[in-house]
Amino acid sequence: MTAESPNGAQKRGGLKSDQFSGLMLLALALYTWWENRAYPIGTLQEPGPGYMPLLLVIFLGAVGLLIALWGGKSAPLASLQRPEATRAVVILVACGVATFALERIGYRITMIAMLIFFLGVLERRRPVPVALVSLGFAFASFYVIGDLLRVPLPRSPWGF
Repeated sequence: MTAESPNGAQKRGGLKSDQFSGLMLLALALYTWWENRAYPIGTLQEPGPGYMPLLLVIFLGAVGLLIALWGGKSAPLASLQRPEATRAVVILVACGVATFALERIGYRITMIAMLIFFLGVLERRRPVPVALVSLGFAFASFYVIGDLLRVPLPRSPWGF
């Protein structure tokens, strides 16, 4: 953020938006590296389960560091407006609720409820397309993931 000095000239300083983003990527990389310590890395000839996450962490950290170092010409972080911040928080809370609901009411019902909320409430789409998309996506994705790929997904207490 720029501030005016007593003589009227603007003083430059403060964290820039790209620098903040780069530092957040670097923090994510460091956290992931810390959590990855539990997995054996192995060798280049026989990589362990921690090998690929470590490569991704190194790449993410390097990119974050480069963005933070070269982000000095972006807009100041304090000057950015966040008109969609409330909407982002609502989406984040809805995803958190869905996380807890998934095991209790099953995959299909959770996905139907989330899509109805996202498309019907947040996006204000017409009810019939919202219902068709919600039902179609929930059942089709359950079929592909659960039946074809044989990944166990939570079922509702009523068996579907």
